[in-house]
Amino acid sequence: MDAYAISGALAGMSLFAGVDGDALYLISKRAREINVCKNEQLFAKGEAVAGFYFLLEGKVKLAFLSSRGTEKIVEIVGPGGSFGESMVLADQPWPFYGQAIRDSKLLLIDRHAFLELLDGQGELKQHLLDRMSRRICELFAHMEALCLQSSKERVVGYLLREIEQSRSRGNEDHVVELPDTKANTASLLNLTPETFSRIIHTLEREQVIEVSCRSVKILDLSKLQQGCGC
Repeated sequence: MDAYAISGALAGMSLFAGVDGDALYLISKRAREINVCKNEQLFAKGEAVAGFYFLLEGKVKLAFLSSRGTEKIVEIVGPGGSFGESMVLADQPWPFYGQAIRDSKLLLIDRHAFLELLDGQGELKQHLLDRMSRRICELFAHMEALCLQSSKERVVGYLLREIEQSRSRGNEDHVVELPDTKANTASLLNLTPETFSRIIHTLEREQVIEVSCRSVKILDLSKLQQGCGC
């Protein structure tokens, strides 16, 4: 992709809403396209942050790995998503690792170019602060769920959040597309794959949901909202 194509892609990011075309073109000239294969690592935990990423195609997981080899997925990023902005601002190394879980195409937005852009864009600074504030609130809510909610409550809560996000995009079909394998979705909720599958099967037997591959159709939204007996 040349700078003009990159500029057009960045213009579609909510982060750059309102940023004028000339400013976007300048940052686009110092951005670069990266193609990674499935299972290829983008960066390791502790690695210096060269910039933040915008995902054009594919899927990337952000995860921790314990000394015993246990993986905990923090987030699964899909097309149109970005990650690493807060690391750029904090000037800290990556606190987790990033790995493609599908063949993926990304844009790496150069750290120094982005910081230079921020200096002259007060509106962009405010937008970024708002975005980071919302992300912190989401992390606290996720932490509360992992610490206090039962396994079934976590799965039900996840499905309801996905439905709400789908509605905000104008979709009313009540279908949740799991971001990846059931094992990775389970890790996202801090559950074992066996526990996640058991809960999904229970919800199917209760005729609350219907599952086809990675698609989960909500058959009884009212019952799901009531917690399904959690």
